Amino acid sequence: MAFGLATGVSVTGGYHRLFAHGTYQAHPIVRAFYLFFGAAAVENSALKWSADHRRHHGYTDDNLDPYNIRKGFWWAHIAWIFYLDDPALPPAKTTDLERDPLVRLQHRFYLPLVVVAGFALPTAIGALFGDPWGGLIVGGFLRVLLIYHTTFCVNSVAHVLGARPYSDQNSSRDSFFTALITLGEGYHNFHHTFPFDYRNGVRAWQFDPTKWMIRALSWIGLARDLVRTPDDVILRARLAMDEKRAGEWLQAHPVAAARLRAAREQLEKLLDAWTALKAKLAELRARTEHRSREAIAALKQEIRDAKHRFSEAYSAWRDSLRRPALLAASA
Repeated sequence: MAFGLATGVSVTGGYHRLFAHGTYQAHPIVRAFYLFFGAAAVENSALKWSADHRRHHGYTDDNLDPYNIRKGFWWAHIAWIFYLDDPALPPAKTTDLERDPLVRLQHRFYLPLVVVAGFALPTAIGALFGDPWGGLIVGGFLRVLLIYHTTFCVNSVAHVLGARPYSDQNSSRDSFFTALITLGEGYHNFHHTFPFDYRNGVRAWQFDPTKWMIRALSWIGLARDLVRTPDDVILRARLAMDEKRAGEWLQAHPVAAARLRAAREQLEKLLDAWTALKAKLAELRARTEHRSREAIAALKQEIRDAKHRFSEAYSAWRDSLRRPALLAASA
């Protein structure tokens, strides 16, 4: 269990969010951990894995996407790994990773690391408990099989199951079910819309243990520079998608559409006010001299009030979109 978890977070927190996207910076000890146990996943070196993944983000749902869901569910899930890269594919930019000595080392000695980390180590652990074959079969082969299919669910299930609250420009989707089996990688529509955010499950109630792990590492000084998409950018993306989904109905009801436009403008104003207050708080905190606890506390309360006003208006907006007949009747 612990060995499988170490492998899983090395793929999600290491290969994916750290190396492929650079959503935070990690201490060399953490990077070495990710690279060692990432090799145990037998999903290629971090350098090659990141190159494929960056190509996926650059050409999502296109023929240049290595795990293009439009070629079918099973192609995206696993069949793509049995084919050599097309030499005509444009190379992914990985110069940042190529400068990393640990990444280069893992790439150079990837196969020996697979043998040691992926199979020799679980066999040795099993031997300590008198069952080396059990260690090899369960801790080695079965673990790799499970890691394969959970990782590949992000390429397949996360592109067919769930909602698209942030963008419909590609097939990526948000799903609690997918997040549950992939250590939080299932909020894929958010991830494709904001790929440089260290979070996938951006909302407080969303299941994203990889996000929690990265945040915990930052608390003890093993991670830093965690990238967060500003709240107003995320909320504006949701507003745009809300309005887009109601598009056809609104075209047929111009009076109701006008009321919604006015509501949207009010939401934008409330969001701007909330964002401005947060910027003011950041500026106040940056002034090491002349800063007052009372002023900071008062500003925090203003921010909470502004957030509450926006949340109430946003709930009313969502309710109107869910019940367009009421919106038309009130128009």
